[in-house]
Parts: sequence; C-alpha cells; structure tokens
Amino acid sequence: MSVSHRGRSGGVLRPGGPRLRASLVAIGLVLVAVGGCGTSAAGPTRPAGSGATDPPDSSLPRVTERVGPGQGSSPTATRLTAADAAAPCLAGSSAGPFLRTDGSRLTCTGNPVPLTGFTFYPALLGGAKAWHDPSFPSYIDHVLDMGAAAGQNLVRATDQWDSHAGGQTADDPIVWSNMDYLLAAARKRGVFVVIDLSAFRWLLMSQGADPSQPDLWIPFIDQVAARYRDNTAIAFYSIVGEPKPPTTASESQALLGFYRTTSEALRAADPNHLITVGGFNHMEDHPELGWWQAIDALASNDIVGVKTYSQHDLDLMPAISAYARSVGKPVVDEEFGMPQSFGDGTFAGGAAYNGLADGRAAFFDAVYSSGSMLGYAGFIFWNMGCEMGPDSYEVSPGTPAVWAVVARYGALPPADQVASGRSLCG
Repeated sequence: MSVSHRGRSGGVLRPGGPRLRASLVAIGLVLVAVGGCGTSAAGPTRPAGSGATDPPDSSLPRVTERVGPGQGSSPTATRLTAADAAAPCLAGSSAGPFLRTDGSRLTCTGNPVPLTGFTFYPALLGGAKAWHDPSFPSYIDHVLDMGAAAGQNLVRATDQWDSHAGGQTADDPIVWSNMDYLLAAARKRGVFVVIDLSAFRWLLMSQGADPSQPDLWIPFIDQVAARYRDNTAIAFYSIVGEPKPPTTASESQALLGFYRTTSEALRAADPNHLITVGGFNHMEDHPELGWWQAIDALASNDIVGVKTYSQHDLDLMPAISAYARSVGKPVVDEEFGMPQSFGDGTFAGGAAYNGLADGRAAFFDAVYSSGSMLGYAGFIFWNMGCEMGPDSYEVSPGTPAVWAVVARYGALPPADQVASGRSLCG
C-alpha cells in the first residue's frame, strides 16, 4: 500500500460485513456467469514484439510435488515444480527467455510459473532512507532469507524515495546499487523481482511537481528500462497503483490517459518484460464509469493488478477474475495485508477491519484460497519483516499463525536453512 495510507489500509473503515468464507467465491462465480462484469475488450497476452510463446522445454524433469497456487487444483498433479518451471528464465541471458503470459498464467518457456511473494519495505530501518544507505545489502539478504524460509519466489521492492525529504534524485547511485544487489541476490535464491515504479510519485511530490502529469514520468521510465530491460529475473513492471477512483467521465479519461502514456512509453523502452499499470483498490466505486476495466484493457497492460484490504475487495474477486478472462490477462494480487492488532491466529475482537471480523491468518487464507480457486496467477502480501506492534502489517515467525499460512501456500518448499546463517528474527 502507499506508505501514506498504511494507517487506513487502502480505504476508510467499513463497518460490519460477513466473516471470511472461501465458499462465497463459488456463489460469486455463479453471479458473474449470469450477470457478467461490464464491457469486455480485447488485449494481447504478451508484450508487443516479444514473439510467440516458446514451446515447453521437454528436457526439464516432471515431478509430482509443490506446484503452487494457481497452477492446478491438485497439489499432486504431474507438473513441473515452480522452481523447475522458472529455472530457464532465472538463468537466462540478455536474449531471454523472459516471463510471458498465456492469457491466464505467467509462464517461462511455455510452462506455468506460480508466483507467491511479499513486498520489501524496510520499516525497521526507517523506510525510504534505507535505500540511500550503502550498508543496506545486509538487510536485503536478511529479508530474502525470510522469504526463502517461507517458500516465496517473488519480491516487490517499494518506496525508494519519500514525499518529504529534500535533495533526492532519480539517479541516486546508492539507490540503484542497492536495487542491483537486490536483483542479483534474489536471482541466486530462485526469486523473481517486481520493478515497482510507484515511488517516483513520492520523488515528484518532494520536488513540488504534480505526479499525475504523465510526461514527467517518461525520463524516469526510460532510465529504469535502459538499466533492466535485459534482466530475466524481473517478473514484470508495476507502474503505480492505488489511484483515486474517478467520479466523473472527464476524470476517468484523464486517468486512462495517464496510464496509456506511461505504459506505452515503458513498452517502447523495454519490449522484453510484462507490465501491469499497478495494483488497484476501491474497484467497486463508480461502476457506471467502467474506469478500471478501460485501464486494464489497454494493449500495453499485460496483467490485471489488484490490492485486497477489505471485505469489499474479497467480494469483488470473482468479478475481477471474470473480467480478466474476458480480456485474456492474468490477475496478480499485488498487495494484501492486515495490522497485527486484529490478531494472529484468532480475531482479537472489537471493531472489524474494513468489514473483516477475522484474524490475520484467516484473512490471508481467504485471499490465497479464493484467488487460487479463481485462477489468480500471483500473490504478494504486505509486508515481510521482523517489526512487531499493533499497527504493523509485517509477517515473520513472530506472527506464527499467518507465517504458517504464507508458507503453506508458498510456490516453493520452505528453505531448511537461510543463506546468511542468521536467525530470521533475533
């Protein structure tokens, strides 16, 4: 979520609402089948200029274990493991192969690659300022080791700049050295990286500029694409999520124009990688405008990105899935989470959180199980780290019930030992 929104987690608190029930998805599927989800539009299933999807690599061994969410209804189906399916891309050169999409899943050389991961926001180190510290790689290793211990194979790094600090620059050599380190360290662990561009919004705000002006983003997009367009460990780009839902047709067109300009610029600068415009929430607002459908249908947008922080968000999952199928694009839940104060294994009581009267483990389970049933291609929770406190969203062995859920749904088997040899949380 946006750092500025962390306290309210993607929206105002909505009282009431049913307890989480994965079975609601089946009801939603029936409703979607009857009523649909608005106007459909055609869209490509892979980046322009990327060519046809490569055929499956028959030399890779097929096994009957740990295929991950979204790759099959049976955990014992005869398929490649997530690690084996991803291996050609993670070992790839500048010529590829790169992750692609078959219209509903992310693939490498034609084989489905289920993705489960976490955001990388260094809360204990002060957030954005940690990215400007030359000693940051030790923390990067620590958090990636935590991810490996929970069987995760995707990391989304966020908030390299903030909206208040002065003197920040888009080409800060320490920031990009740390990002380079993250990519290399993730690849060694069999982990893909989401290149999230959203922190550029905070950098523009710190300079007194208007981040809604797409032309201001083009030099930054070109800079990042030039650095990473040949890196096969990148899963996809995410431009910027959580836009304020438009309330009028003119606002909707302006938002569409922003995402069209930025995504087309990114596609032109880097034809190798998939793109999502970003993870959206409040997607139930102003349905008469069809605003998020129009954005997600853009030819330069490959993935429907969402964020899940409320009962409303859970209830909308079947409709989002149905729309994504209608335009031939996979869905990735780019962010979901809940504060520790609502309870780890059981609901702590009191007022519901955005309509959710359940503990964190039940909420995480509902996101994973419902999304898997609906064919979501990936999941990213907010946030991996050792911070403990009522307002913290972090997940670690210190929150054992939700940690167990994350590990159970992990695309990879949990690592027996962490690479650095340190304890996960001291």
